[in-house]
Amino acid sequence: MKQLIAWLALLPGLYGAARAEGLKTAKMVFESNTYDFGNIKEVDGDVSHTFRFRNEGTLPLVINSVGVSCGCTYPQFSKEPVLPGKAGDIKITFDPANRPGKFEKVISILSNDPRGSIRLTITGNVEGRPRTIQDDYPFRVAGGLRIADRSLVLGTLPRGKATVRTLGIANGGKSPVRVGIDASSLPAWLTVRPRKATLAPGERSEIVMTLDAAKADLWGKYAFSFALTGDGVKQPDPVEATVIFAEDFSALSRAELKLAPRADYSSFFYHFSDQPQGKTLTRQFQITNGGEKDLVIRHIGPSGSRIRAKADKTVIKAGDTATLTVTLDTKGASGRLSEGITVVTNDPARPARDIRVLANIVK
Repeated sequence: MKQLIAWLALLPGLYGAARAEGLKTAKMVFESNTYDFGNIKEVDGDVSHTFRFRNEGTLPLVINSVGVSCGCTYPQFSKEPVLPGKAGDIKITFDPANRPGKFEKVISILSNDPRGSIRLTITGNVEGRPRTIQDDYPFRVAGGLRIADRSLVLGTLPRGKATVRTLGIANGGKSPVRVGIDASSLPAWLTVRPRKATLAPGERSEIVMTLDAAKADLWGKYAFSFALTGDGVKQPDPVEATVIFAEDFSALSRAELKLAPRADYSSFFYHFSDQPQGKTLTRQFQITNGGEKDLVIRHIGPSGSRIRAKADKTVIKAGDTATLTVTLDTKGASGRLSEGITVVTNDPARPARDIRVLANIVK
């Protein structure tokens, strides 16, 4: 009995020692977990801030890793243990190159602090560097001329009207340059002209494209190209453009738009997989009228001579469905074959839809 009493007397001390041992931890405490760089300039390059912390635990603190949310942010830190009561730091560097505007970057720190990951945040606003002609006009023409794009998707344009689109052009050279257009292959409904005939060094201007759908009975997708000249030297790679002509819905009221037809397609894509050469492939697509008024198929245009499409009806009542049968001719083809059609309807929300079929042709 005396021994039992002695053991019971020792228990509080043993429990207290064990509890004290369990409380021995490292504890990372930062002076601040956030830093705002304010307004910085892109042209000034990298900016840095050092976050200071103290180990307020009873064991040495070891940083295992520092993770960043962007490749533009670089951490610098030591993996040497920080003794209890001592201080350490983590330096964070931010690269503002090509990142104009406001930013917020998160840094995650993993250490032997049992509380888990600790987050730091840097914020600020980058004042972008002045943009150069090379930045805004990345494609070379000739004679120092540069353009903003070489592949234009002009979208859906209304039939019966003239629409103007522009292409940015600038003189990145050191001498004035005369701007010309090689328009030998343009359709009659399209005119292309420079807004200014001569551009001084550093001057920016536009190429004006007037697409006059009133001059022709145009439905569906059209592709065209033109080349620019600088001081008479022709652009080696012409400007390629596509446009889709559809119904003019600009006069419809809100009430009419609510009651308008809606073309719902079963699919816009099909892959026939591996197919023998010379075979005619067939695939059917369904077009359902999800609107209130009659849906009318105005035009079905193929992208090439290998593809054909025909609908079993061109007027689709509300809730009804039409079947579009697409055939692909593989005669003489080899390798990957990709063709498409453009379906134009009187759906004002999306009047034109592309349907594409593919096949791998094997001999």
